Amino acid sequence: MKNFKFSSSANGKVFRNGLYSTAILAAAIVLAVLINLLVGAIPKKYTEFDLSAAKMYTLGDSSRQLMQSLDQDVTVYYLCETGSEDAIITKLLDHYADESGHFHWEQKDPALYPTFAAQYGAENASTGSLIVVSGENSEVLNAAELYEYDYSDYYTTGAANVTFGGEKQISSAIYKLTAAAESHAYYTTNHGEQALTSSLTEALKAQNIDAQPLDLLTGTIPEDCDLLIISDPASDFTADGLVDEIAQLQAYLENGGKVLLTTSGYTETPDLDAVMAQFGLAREPGLVVEGDAGHALYGYPYSLFPDYAAADESTALDGVNQSTHVMLSVAQGITITETDDVTAEPLLYTTEDAYSKQDFDASSSSAKEAGDTDGPFSLAVWARNDSTGAEVIWIGCPNMDNEQVYQSIPGNLTFLQGCAASLVGQSLLIDTKALEAAPITVPASASMTLGMVFVFVLPAAVLIAGAVEVLLRRRR
Repeated sequence: MKNFKFSSSANGKVFRNGLYSTAILAAAIVLAVLINLLVGAIPKKYTEFDLSAAKMYTLGDSSRQLMQSLDQDVTVYYLCETGSEDAIITKLLDHYADESGHFHWEQKDPALYPTFAAQYGAENASTGSLIVVSGENSEVLNAAELYEYDYSDYYTTGAANVTFGGEKQISSAIYKLTAAAESHAYYTTNHGEQALTSSLTEALKAQNIDAQPLDLLTGTIPEDCDLLIISDPASDFTADGLVDEIAQLQAYLENGGKVLLTTSGYTETPDLDAVMAQFGLAREPGLVVEGDAGHALYGYPYSLFPDYAAADESTALDGVNQSTHVMLSVAQGITITETDDVTAEPLLYTTEDAYSKQDFDASSSSAKEAGDTDGPFSLAVWARNDSTGAEVIWIGCPNMDNEQVYQSIPGNLTFLQGCAASLVGQSLLIDTKALEAAPITVPASASMTLGMVFVFVLPAAVLIAGAVEVLLRRRR
């Protein structure tokens, strides 16, 4: 048998090839590291895509607008143990940081920094809470506030519906600390009015509007009243007697007051209507029926889906998602008459197929009859006295603020929030959306089948494929 010896030139060639391969590998590693560093430096909004149906990891338009207008430094401290972070919250905070150089966030592990939260008065805050800080001011968002739990279906489904409201809470806290002084709203209570729902008061709170009850029979409109809300009064405001409520209301408006009014077609309030008439506004007699089936709830022509108007002067619709429906049930039209020193325009209106049913109490049908007035109709209107600066928004519907309606028509809440925000002079609408991650439900039979596939079938297939490959190699 001959012994083969490699020449020195062959050894040199092998060495050069090895050196070349090593250099290529090193360059590839360095390039990969540089690419990763470069990608890591790019804001996550350009490198990560939210594929969740509920857009759990995406900032809403109002939050982006808030961050882009931020001119003060804001820091959020996430009180969470290392390794127990909530990915929804951390990614959301990353997106806030991507939108503004004034926003930063840090994680503070309570085990490593046991006294950190105490300096912000949050020593009792639970793990998972957030502390929003701007200058000397701070606000604590408890972990329980970031998720909302609805147990209304618990006894039928055995589970609670969980929605994530973290963006609403964070944006509201930033807005309160940096952008807006607190506004004061008062809602009248002594005329059988509907109490404001908790959803609406929370939406106003997110807008930094504090809403308190007001009894005009025992008190007067406070000097700090930025907005007076009159929600579907069951009786008229008094214009004589011991307390002249109409005089109070007139004086408030003459000083530039703001009023948000909702009324019912079943209740007559001539003295209150006379105040609105000074703005060129009046009720259209009857109840509006929508003749266009696409603009009414199926089978309920009195439940209207109006169109949004193209408001030029009012800011009530600024920031409102106009792709969402607003529903007004048993609504009245509001007419606008040109009036000196008054600017007025509709906010919501019906189609031309709508008509106002005059004898709605006696009629057994919603079909159009002789005497009914042809549309279209304005269902919500805004008006301003250009001399005094007073503004009113009148919605001819008694049940705009309704918790049950909000469950299926969240546009009602956003619309009312937009009206209130515009009347107190706020230019940014803090979105009140709560995002629900729809669970993936797998039937028991499918679950068992999938388990068999992943536990037995796939491993067996891999083993068989490996054995076949070994046998084929041995035969070569």
